[in-house]
This record gives sequence, structure tokens and C-alpha cells, in this order.
Amino acid sequence: MATVKRTATIGGYFIEIDSKDIEIYRIASDGSGALKRVNDPQGIIRQIAESASFERDYNLSYRQYVARLIQHINGLENKKHEK
Repeated sequence: MATVKRTATIGGYFIEIDSKDIEIYRIASDGSGALKRVNDPQGIIRQIAESASFERDYNLSYRQYVARLIQHINGLENKKHEK
């Protein structure tokens, strides 16, 4: 069975979710593209959700919530590129 990864980039962060882990990396601001894993992923997810105007749905597991947040962010990015 293939592993599906969902990814999004927003606000200087790269989010990746797969079947086992949710990982968040800070993107280097010097333009090098270097990634550094963050220590407080839940705090970063809250910040990202706020900036994307995405409400927490407590009927979903945390993994499902992050996956939907990534879909939401990618949907916003797609709308920007369509204009």
C-alpha cells in the first residue's frame, strides 16, 4: 500500500503529514531553503490555523484536523494562482 503524504507551506513553515507522523519545519529566512524541525508543533498548528482563518473541529482527531488544515491552505493557494 502506498504512503500518501500531504504537505503545505505557509508563513515560513512546511507541514507534512503521513500515516504515522505530523512534522513541521521552519523554512530558513535566508533563502537557502534549509528546514529546521520545530519543537512545539501544536502551537505552530494553532498559529497557522489562525492565520488561515481555520476553526478547530473537535469532532475530528488531531491528525484529521491537520490534514483538513493542509487541504484548506492548499485550496487557498490554488485560488490565488487562478486569479
